[in-house]
Amino acid sequence: MDRPAYVGIDLGTSNSTAAVFDGEALTVVRNSAGSSLTPTVVRLSAKGAVTVGEKARRFLDSDPDNTRGGFKRLMGTDTTLSFTAAQRALRPEELSAAVLQSLIHDVDVQLGVRPRSAVITVPALFELPQTRATAEAARLAGFERVELLQEPVASALAAGMKTGTDGAWLVYDLGGGTLDVSLLQGEGGVLRVVGYDGDNFLGGRDFDAAIVAWAVELLQADGVAVDPTNPAHQPFLRRLAALAEEAKIELGRSDEVTLTGGGPLLLGDAPVDVELPLSRAVLERLVAPLVVRSTDVCARLLAAHGVERSALERVVLVGGPTAMPFVRSLVAERVGPLAAAALDPMTLVAQGAALQAAASSLDARPTALSPRVDAGHPLVVKAPTLSTDLLPFVIVRVVEVDRAGAPASLRLVRQGEPAWASDWVARDADGAFVVMAELLARRGNTFALQARDGGGVEVATSPSTLTIVHGVTIGDPPVSRSVGVALASDAVRVYFEKGTPLPVQRTFTHHTIETVTPGSAGQALRIPLVQGELEEAHLCRLIGSLEVAAAELDQVLPAGSVVEVTLALDRGGQLAAQAWIPQLQRRFTSVAHLVVPEASVDALRAGVAQLLERLAALRAAARRHGVTVVVERVDTLLREQQEAERALGRALGGDEESGQRARRLLLDLEARVAELEAAGRWPELEARALEEIAWAAGLIGADGTAAERALL
Repeated sequence: MDRPAYVGIDLGTSNSTAAVFDGEALTVVRNSAGSSLTPTVVRLSAKGAVTVGEKARRFLDSDPDNTRGGFKRLMGTDTTLSFTAAQRALRPEELSAAVLQSLIHDVDVQLGVRPRSAVITVPALFELPQTRATAEAARLAGFERVELLQEPVASALAAGMKTGTDGAWLVYDLGGGTLDVSLLQGEGGVLRVVGYDGDNFLGGRDFDAAIVAWAVELLQADGVAVDPTNPAHQPFLRRLAALAEEAKIELGRSDEVTLTGGGPLLLGDAPVDVELPLSRAVLERLVAPLVVRSTDVCARLLAAHGVERSALERVVLVGGPTAMPFVRSLVAERVGPLAAAALDPMTLVAQGAALQAAASSLDARPTALSPRVDAGHPLVVKAPTLSTDLLPFVIVRVVEVDRAGAPASLRLVRQGEPAWASDWVARDADGAFVVMAELLARRGNTFALQARDGGGVEVATSPSTLTIVHGVTIGDPPVSRSVGVALASDAVRVYFEKGTPLPVQRTFTHHTIETVTPGSAGQALRIPLVQGELEEAHLCRLIGSLEVAAAELDQVLPAGSVVEVTLALDRGGQLAAQAWIPQLQRRFTSVAHLVVPEASVDALRAGVAQLLERLAALRAAARRHGVTVVVERVDTLLREQQEAERALGRALGGDEESGQRARRLLLDLEARVAELEAAGRWPELEARALEEIAWAAGLIGADGTAAERALL
């Protein structure tokens, strides 16, 4: 491949996509089935043979013990997924690596180059363990260099190439498993991310789950004893979910379909005939709460940054569910005007990632293939791969100035229509030419380097061409969630506040609370890492810890010792951490251990029960004092708590993903309940304070000095 290859990959929950930019054209890579979408599904045979994509997806229902999908939602957890026939258990990042290897193969087959580098996208609200797991998946897949990019930013880059950039944008990215909403401001070809919001557990799979819940309710009413908490019923429910997805897609073209398996489905050992008519109107009723929830996220983001809906220039839709007419119309009605350009919501993220790879000069070709050496006088060319300026400067330096026939003058000639050529520029005293190029807007521009020697004879150069893309660049992306460490007091020492531009690095001093003795088995200096916006550490999300093992120490570290902890985040949100202990005069690197805690079903069950008690007490107190607004808020929380209970039920049935969802919902609900409890105590505290003031005033009025009475 003679031209550069800038590879972008959208590693999705349901489907994954690759795109390649060669400096002029964007190409969406197709797999062996001819599709631009590769299902994010992996199957292992008894002999350990790996199948990825559509061929694997066909076995999700018939062979679920050896076929896995939806593992993106488990990235960064310590969950392993078992494959019975192969007697193996793989981590989510290992399965993601298999998908990436499949995409690498597709690029190689279509374009003749096996990529060594790429930009891979992640949801904007991925937590640090999930981001690190994505980077690990890329390493396992064989990539030598990878940059991570938030999915909505990638979408905006691709959309900006086609529609221009000026004004306020909102990117609404509803994928198979996650919702990302980003507010951007464009000016002069530069996009600045103003803020993020979203939901890591809201996507097309939740639309499918709503259809399944509807179907289960109808079947139960018909006497079929379907129990989502029964592990033996999971194969039936998985088959029902696959039928729900097919029906959802078909209803994009039809007014009514029948949810049927084409024959009896096994519920345990009992065959069940499933034939349920499903209309588009019913589907819209089922998913409406989810779509409204997604638009509420948009409204929350706009309100947080003081932006009115009327100020939005456009809303860019990304992700498979946005192909539904109902989703498009509701977003247009409740959020803002949809982008007018014909943008493919399924491949836009990968296309934007490929453009970012070009901006980062991440040529994916092996070094031996890039760049091609032409016959001619060697030149060193310094020019932007991607420029927001229509008139960028190009610096060309002659390597061998004293060589016979060395270029003495040079010009740029733009290839294609309309034709354009710069003036001839003479070589300066430093052996360089400084030439201004003229770019055509929002496209790749290839220029021939024409050179003449001192006698005016045209001479060959190496390289003989260069390409500059006029397009969109992205300003420094912000931190999507605050990052800090949990202190013994349950406070949070915030290192990076939400909205801080990336990259960023900060150092704070801490003191140990326990003595750490060298060689003590299992003992370590351990500092919890959290993400979230609340002041209490237990209400934030625990994402791992900073650890210095006792085995690494060569002397006792007493309680109260000073530890200077440095955290750094790169532009892709990857964390690096180190600890400096002055008493030991030692620096410890690679101390960050990032993992989303396990969602223990027993702990979740206890959490649900405790939450119910607190909500009941809040509701009773609010009704007793006649505070209707609090009653209404508690009722809202009770409805959301029921969703946590449903997720817990699915987790009891063996659904690992639902366990993580229940954990996330409970943590969010606990924070909001704590806020309501604090608000509810305020009138009581105020009344008590007024009583104390009245008592003090009476005491001083009767027995106080003149000066004390004056203070009243």
